[in-house]
Amino acid sequence: MKGNKSNSSNGMKFVSIIIVNWNGVELLRECLASLQKQDYQLFEIILVDNASTDNSVVLVREEFSHVRLIQLPDNFGFAGGNMEGLRMAKGEYIALFNNDAVATPNWLRELVSAMDEDDRIGICASKLLMRGDPSRIDSAGDDCVTSGHGIKRGNRESNDRFLEKDYIFGACASAALYRREMIDDVGFLDDDFFINCEDTDLNFRAQLMGWKCVYVPTAVVLHRVSATISGLSDHGLYYSSRNDECVWIKNMPTALMIRYYHHKLIQELGTISYFCVKKGKWGPVLRGKMDAIRMLPQLLRKRKEVQRKKRVTNQYLNSVLTPIFNSSLLKGKIKRLFSRN
Repeated sequence: MKGNKSNSSNGMKFVSIIIVNWNGVELLRECLASLQKQDYQLFEIILVDNASTDNSVVLVREEFSHVRLIQLPDNFGFAGGNMEGLRMAKGEYIALFNNDAVATPNWLRELVSAMDEDDRIGICASKLLMRGDPSRIDSAGDDCVTSGHGIKRGNRESNDRFLEKDYIFGACASAALYRREMIDDVGFLDDDFFINCEDTDLNFRAQLMGWKCVYVPTAVVLHRVSATISGLSDHGLYYSSRNDECVWIKNMPTALMIRYYHHKLIQELGTISYFCVKKGKWGPVLRGKMDAIRMLPQLLRKRKEVQRKKRVTNQYLNSVLTPIFNSSLLKGKIKRLFSRN
């Protein structure tokens, strides 16, 4: 991959790693221990505790006293928790890291090295492997389909794929690096999202404003998928259903909305077929859609601001979106629809 060298100082960049924590002491211990072993040591760790009810805070104070701890009185969600962490962060680069993830020793160095290559890069995506089966990929960065729906690149594919560094749509925020300059320009996670799709929203805004995301295959992380919140829980489905609409309304340019409205309709029919009909989860899915409608006035205000800042052409944006009729994407959805699990 080629690009312009950064014009910043030749010195090493200071990184703030933000972890938002819910319950899960052993997961957190393994997470923090892996970060202690990084071969790039110019960083701070900020742990935002989302009103956990286990011994997470005790663990941090007794075993990881170097970690900067923020204790929240209530659960602010993933987005809100990271927003609180950002207020304390001192780094030129900001890393987000899940409490159910474990980093390989060179993870941070590889991300920083990739970010330093080109000052147009605002986001670096890690290669996330399934912690229960490291031969399988959880995410090789994120794509966004023409319906505005974020998807994991390479999900459940073999680890021997996605071996090349490449420009992609965005990063999964479970383990990603962000340039502070980009955050100041684009904004950070939208805390109205609470959980789910907040990274897709940020990826989309970054693309609209001309920032690049690079996938770094050598920055490897083991991720315990859905350890914090199950993808089929009512809680998770509600926010996914609602926030999927928020991403579309806030970010998709009008011309592309018109061009791909039928893709959006197909996406919604697929959601109903899988989660409502097959899984019987009508309640949380429909509540999410209804609440997205109730949020429409504030979403339209946000949309106006996002579209006002747009710097790229619709032609460029269309080139980085994944067609909903992509053959491999369709095969995966059909297989999922008819699987027994």
